[in-house]
Amino acid sequence: MTNSMFVKMDERNKAIAAKVIVVMYFLTIIALQAAVMYRQLVLDQSIHDMEDLAIILTANSIFLVTALLYFGAVPLRRIKPVTILLGYVAFVILGSLFTYLKYNVFQQYNLSIEQLFDKVFIVASICALLVLCWLLFYWLGNRRLDKELED
Repeated sequence: MTNSMFVKMDERNKAIAAKVIVVMYFLTIIALQAAVMYRQLVLDQSIHDMEDLAIILTANSIFLVTALLYFGAVPLRRIKPVTILLGYVAFVILGSLFTYLKYNVFQQYNLSIEQLFDKVFIVASICALLVLCWLLFYWLGNRRLDKELED
C-alpha cells in the first residue's frame, strides 16, 4: 500500500484486513450459491432465471483461480504434472455431471447418449482452455515475481 492512502496500515493491519476479506469473500460465494439453491428448490424458479447468478459465480471462480496463480498464492512448482492432469480429468467429470443434471434432471430435456457425448466434448474443450490459461498466468506471474526479485 502506498503512503498516499487515507489510512496508513502496517503489516499486522494488512494481514488482519486480508483475513477478513477472505472470510467475507467466502461467505459471499456461499450466500450466492444458497440463493441459487433457494430460488431453484423452494421457489421452483426455472434454471434460466438463475443464469445471471451462475455467470457471476463462474466468472468469479475463474478469475479467482487466475489471480491466485498469477500472484503466486498457489505454488505449482511443488505440484506434479500428473496432479494437474488428474485435476483436469476431475474438472471434466464434474462439468459433465453438472451438464447431465442440468439437461436431464432440472430441464427434463433427456439428452441422448450422442448428445451427451457432444456436451462432454464441449466441457472437455472448455476445461482444457481453462487449464492452459491458468498455466499461462502462473508462468506470467512467475516471470513477474522473478523480475521484481532482480530489481
